[in-house]
Amino acid sequence: MKSSLPFCDELDGITEILEYAHIRISRSVHGSRIPNIAWICNKPLDSTKISLNQNVMQSHQKRTASRNGTNLEHAHLLNQRVILETIRLRGPVSRVEIARVTSLTNQTVFNIVDGLQRAGLIQEFGLKAAERGQPAKVFEINPDGAFSIGLHLERDHIAAVLVDFRGIVRARTFRGHYLSTPDEARKQALNSIRELQRKNARRRIWGLGIALPGPVDSRYGKVISMPNFPGWEEFNVREYFHQKTGLRVLVDNDATAAAIGESWYGVGRTLSSFFYIYMGIGVGGGIIVDGRPFRGFRGNSGEIGHVVVNRSKDAKRCGCGKKGCLETYTSLTSLCQHLQGADIRGTELSQLVQLFEARNTALMDWLETAVLFLSEAFQNLQLLFDPEAFVVGGHLPGPLLAFICERCASITRAAKPPGGTNPPGILQGSLHDEAAAIGAAALPTHDLIAPNYEGITSGGHLSLLEPSSA
Repeated sequence: MKSSLPFCDELDGITEILEYAHIRISRSVHGSRIPNIAWICNKPLDSTKISLNQNVMQSHQKRTASRNGTNLEHAHLLNQRVILETIRLRGPVSRVEIARVTSLTNQTVFNIVDGLQRAGLIQEFGLKAAERGQPAKVFEINPDGAFSIGLHLERDHIAAVLVDFRGIVRARTFRGHYLSTPDEARKQALNSIRELQRKNARRRIWGLGIALPGPVDSRYGKVISMPNFPGWEEFNVREYFHQKTGLRVLVDNDATAAAIGESWYGVGRTLSSFFYIYMGIGVGGGIIVDGRPFRGFRGNSGEIGHVVVNRSKDAKRCGCGKKGCLETYTSLTSLCQHLQGADIRGTELSQLVQLFEARNTALMDWLETAVLFLSEAFQNLQLLFDPEAFVVGGHLPGPLLAFICERCASITRAAKPPGGTNPPGILQGSLHDEAAAIGAAALPTHDLIAPNYEGITSGGHLSLLEPSSA
């Protein structure tokens, strides 16, 4: 019998056959019966070709995990999140409009919208005139539907915010002094969290998000390293703060958290994909692809601050141990060091703004150097990622960020990228120095309600239609 797979005779090795077989199996509704691979190809297979290394098989399973088939329960959980996301981004919006945008049936949309309203996550906004028939009810996110706490910890400050379901900051705390030890930082962080819990007045809190400088393992909530704050290595932040607060805790690096914050509540709401650069005590990057954070295989993509940009003999030494890293020329730390070298001791943020308004020579020299290295980084990142835009934010004062964005945009436009394409826009973040804290507050919300099918199939997501699911 001739094979139903025209390319089967040319397959060299079992890997390609397994991949096709997996796709065939995964498209089955039930997936309970696994057909014989040789039967699929209608030809016997050499037994030596199916002796695959176990690691290769595990890698293959990870690659094909997103192709797994669905079931009604998973589809319903995904539909809840797709509809809630549509209301969040497009509200006030009618159920008919939701059905049109999502391609779901009217009945599915009506049932889920009613459930979301009963759960307190959405509310009626009013009536909208329809093209024909009665005016249609329109719905929006209920800001009091759920709250979350976001905490951003850096060596020189701790910022914490209580954020409602719409992303509005309802309460905030700021402790702006140098933190000498991790123990002191944890104590001050707990004080900030408990202060916000008291202000929340027993309303539903979905969780606590914590943004930290440097590489972290977001899956397990552990610090990998903090070049600018030694002593945190391998510390389990998630476990510690969960035990102390009783809250569900998610941990990420501050640049990724800030990128999520801008994507959900800031200038990135209208962007599908962008690269965020955080400028604070250090410099980091966060990547948003198709509205979702891209963390990389090990969870630490975007560490742009430790890319070497100066290989000369007099390149500056970085806290990571290398010389000539980007953050040694563009971070708030490098700015303060530069000003101190010019005998300028006032380096509070308000004083930096005053120096900028006066066009202080030392400050302007630092800005021009930062622009030189950042504009080159933007051009290289454009070639690597081709983002829709770059977003720049962080703890650096707003007027300085605006100057950097304008100058870098001018330089990248004049550079004329290969292929004649227009360079991505370089935008200043709209969440200012609270971007990382607000982004941290978005972590629990994003984890629970974002339409993430892989997360749903992993079994960690419950129905949104019951108040207890929060």
